Amino acid sequence: MTPELTDEEREAVYLLGDTLIPQHERGPSADEAGLASTFIDKALELRPDLVDEFRARLADVRGRDVREYCDELQASDPAAFGRLTFVLAGAYLLSPKAKRWLHYEGQQGEFQDGSPQPEYAPGGLLDAVRRRGPIYRPT
Repeated sequence: MTPELTDEEREAVYLLGDTLIPQHERGPSADEAGLASTFIDKALELRPDLVDEFRARLADVRGRDVREYCDELQASDPAAFGRLTFVLAGAYLLSPKAKRWLHYEGQQGEFQDGSPQPEYAPGGLLDAVRRRGPIYRPT
């Protein structure tokens, strides 16, 4: 279980969420979706490995212009900005209001019966990927 956010931290979550996920003419803002009040806690429970850094970002933004902070963080440390927005967007997507608006039902598993998959066989869709070889983007 992750430690409870303080009132100051929750206020920072509210400000970050409202800046990065504002109200849409047909969709809920981060605040309307309950990001700071409810779903940030669930997101941090699911990703305890991101809690310490997230809390550090909340401390960094305190007393600053939120948009300016986000712009500076994105320019100076894109990976850290990506982790910050990952947590906030993840919390937003836990909200039933946001899910309904986005028509997002969450990840759905597909039944696998163990039969051969043609796309994996020679001459299948993955041949181009095999020819290209392994490539990746560091996380």
